[in-house]
Amino acid sequence: MLKIVDTGNRFGTMNTTTLPKTLSSDEKRKVFMEHRMACGAEYGFDGRKMFMADQKDGTGTFFEITTDYVEANPDGWTNIDEDILIITDKVPGVVIGHPVADCPVVIMQDVKKNVCAIAHCSASLVDKKLPMMVADALLQAYESSDTDIIAYVSACAGTSWKYDSYPSFAKDRKMWEHAIEEDDKGIFHINLRKVISEQLNERNIARVDFNMDDTITNPNYYSNSAASPYGLNDQKKLGRNFAGAFYKIKK
Repeated sequence: MLKIVDTGNRFGTMNTTTLPKTLSSDEKRKVFMEHRMACGAEYGFDGRKMFMADQKDGTGTFFEITTDYVEANPDGWTNIDEDILIITDKVPGVVIGHPVADCPVVIMQDVKKNVCAIAHCSASLVDKKLPMMVADALLQAYESSDTDIIAYVSACAGTSWKYDSYPSFAKDRKMWEHAIEEDDKGIFHINLRKVISEQLNERNIARVDFNMDDTITNPNYYSNSAASPYGLNDQKKLGRNFAGAFYKIKK
């Protein structure tokens, strides 16, 4: 059985870069591991066994986390260049996902073959149609049928996400024409969920569950926009949530 992880700020920030600068590198790693272990204890997995993709390619490349890979990297959080991670129920209790702030993680599962693929879909990667590529990865790796795939989109910024100029990430203007609206004050409001929904519909992924929490306005989440001096300048919002998934260990 696949279990979704969407932590918000419950366990503290889920990376080292948003921890206080007064801490040493070793202290940051220790605190981060404490946060991971607390998360694992709550959800039912080993907090050391968490993996993310560095997404250096931006072209839909994928990497599968296998039992051999986990055994070779028992503390997780390795350097993986690819954009998308894949895991199956043959590797239970191991989490794939991403530390995120205002952009979501798209999680897809082939419910017949018990295989899951995950990608952090920043606005710039949404512009490159990475949400659609998550389904393509399942097709290429496991010949998954569209009708067997269900998707989950983690919490992200809602339409309270705004720019004072047209955002540079939106290179495909046609893609964003119904999802970026300029108000009468010249402020551009971004509806990230709308673009992702349209992409998944175009890709023939019909069963999609959106977490509709707005990371900017909801106090239970970290948010880059809310923490920024150009946004709400709320330093309590500085940090990273974690969104991902794992297959439960069969008892």
